[in-house]
Amino acid sequence: MTMSEGDGTNGAQRLTTQASQPQPRKKFAIPPVKNACLSCRASRTRCNGERPCASCVTKDRECVYKPSRRGGPRIRKKSRPLADYQDLAISLPTQQEEIHQDSLLIESYIEPGAGLKPLADIWRDSDAIYDNLFQDSMVDAVIPNVKIPMVRTYGGNDRAILNAYYIWIHPYFPILPPPETVPVPDQVMPLLETQRDKFEEPSSAISLAISAILALIPCPQDPTPLEPESVNWRRTYSQFLAKAALESIETETERPESSVEPPKALYDSDDEVFREKFHSQVPLELESIIALDLLSVYEYAQRGNLKKMRARVGAALVSAMSLMLHTRNDVDDEYTEARRRTWWMTYICVCQGSIVSNTPPTFEVFGSSFTAKYPTIKADPEAWPLFVQAQQAILAATQFVIEFNKARKEQSDMTRIFNRMRELERLLEPLITKSETWVLNCPLTQPVDKRESVLSQSLRCISRIKLNSARIKVHRYCAFFDLAVFSAKHCDLKSTRDKETVGSPDIIQLQSCCTTVGGTPSTMSNSSPSAGSVSPTLSSRSTPNADCCGFNYQPEPVLTYPFSTHHSSKICLKSALNIAQAFDSLPYPNPTGLLCDTPCYIGPSSTLITPRTMPAFACCAMQCSYALLMVKDRTESMYPTSTGEAGPLVDNLRDRLQQGLVSILVTLENYATAFEALGGMRDQIRDKVDLALGF
Repeated sequence: MTMSEGDGTNGAQRLTTQASQPQPRKKFAIPPVKNACLSCRASRTRCNGERPCASCVTKDRECVYKPSRRGGPRIRKKSRPLADYQDLAISLPTQQEEIHQDSLLIESYIEPGAGLKPLADIWRDSDAIYDNLFQDSMVDAVIPNVKIPMVRTYGGNDRAILNAYYIWIHPYFPILPPPETVPVPDQVMPLLETQRDKFEEPSSAISLAISAILALIPCPQDPTPLEPESVNWRRTYSQFLAKAALESIETETERPESSVEPPKALYDSDDEVFREKFHSQVPLELESIIALDLLSVYEYAQRGNLKKMRARVGAALVSAMSLMLHTRNDVDDEYTEARRRTWWMTYICVCQGSIVSNTPPTFEVFGSSFTAKYPTIKADPEAWPLFVQAQQAILAATQFVIEFNKARKEQSDMTRIFNRMRELERLLEPLITKSETWVLNCPLTQPVDKRESVLSQSLRCISRIKLNSARIKVHRYCAFFDLAVFSAKHCDLKSTRDKETVGSPDIIQLQSCCTTVGGTPSTMSNSSPSAGSVSPTLSSRSTPNADCCGFNYQPEPVLTYPFSTHHSSKICLKSALNIAQAFDSLPYPNPTGLLCDTPCYIGPSSTLITPRTMPAFACCAMQCSYALLMVKDRTESMYPTSTGEAGPLVDNLRDRLQQGLVSILVTLENYATAFEALGGMRDQIRDKVDLALGF
């Protein structure tokens, strides 16, 4: 594997690149009309919007207009009479959205989508959701002591939606160019469940997709944001916007000429979209790609649907490559940064879809054809290259896991797998060592600024999280899947007393991960539980490479392998604590625009901390928890708390393990404030953390 270079030119450029690059679109002297007549749209001529239009008068042809959503939001149905709701009730889905989730074994934390709480897709389309959302209220008057659910909206105002994007989404998912001005305080317009007449639908796919994510964040005015009725109202409204965004994308790809001259619909050409841009520095042709990337994270973090996550970003990838966004373009114009960010965030999302689902990517991720330059962050020019490099690293580690599992299942020769593990460790170790030198000193509640200093800290934190998660993926089999480790049976792992299973083929393959032949003395473990010793390096919180993961049984070596269980366990422990620390350093959204003390709350009277968003990398939290819990269980089996003979070093280790687990739990609790699927991850870890020790 070859990591991309700093300028994004990771391979030889193709000779046809320059010829195939799209030329920047010229601006219209006069903005196009929102709805052109069918004849002008079919012939691709300019329409002035009059009835009849100038072009049709000149050519003496019929001038017909077809209602279109391209220039604005969908016109929803009027309120139904109460008598119609009996028929509506029959047509509404009977299936419940929430799906029961069983408790996970610790070993299952590393599985694809582990801990995600999926929500069933029970709605046919956005109209069906709309009818359910805004059923006519019995009365409009305020009823005393009745709390009506509310949802976060921005009144269909694209400027307010864009401002909210920079506050809540951009620090973690920088798919739009830097803010042109410093964001103003959040301009929330709560929409009550009874206020159908005040509903205003955003006008484009990108504004709908952004609004779908923002709708999941509780309103600052909501007195009961975590009540089931409030959560359900936000969930349903957000799903309505997400489906409307997809429908808007489909509408803008329709070929209206098919209603006049059907054969023309087969032409390989795209109909131009006539409406205002959502962002002044983002061309219209990029908006649907951006919307699909946003919706891919929505499907993962809110709906818990890995299949739809990959489908959304797969469609974005096809569109991005058709526009040649992945190739180097030396022409600089007002849209240059938007093209680069759209491509590289699409690239990140495609990789993330493969990582969380534990499947091969849909394209050659390390191919030489991806020559687009990296975007630019004024506060930190190196942040983007590091971010992409970390994503490539964890993707490579994920592909290694796939190959490892396949080889183990087929009981094939593991030599190639072991060589690949050694290669990945050589690649990851210096990257992680370098990441530990990064200075992350941006205040956690720093408001977003034009130089993107908050984004810089976020990308470096996320990069550190992914690099360390990749290292856990590489080492966790040697560290924890060595079956005969614990003195008692733990979940589905065998006990050291289970001598009759030692000769099984599966264990013979795995035993090689627990031994060292020709290894250096520093990677060997000579300690035993009876010695009651733990490495003195445990006292150093900055370098947690402790001799804390000794084991009771080590079989004879079967295959030559450079890592012992002890060595891999130390690496996994250190990486897990690094991940927990990096999550703690992630900035919080600040809707006030003013630097304040940590934590920052959703509103002046709210007790909810502002939730971080776009947690597509939450699987790293499960990797971290898995490693910490496995080390914790191993420590308890060697030094039972009940004996009181552990000593200060073991107590120090227990404290650090607890601190790491609580950090991850707090992180997932914060994410779950907005994203329901991550509430499943939070619940899995909460069940296994002793909150009495500190939360």
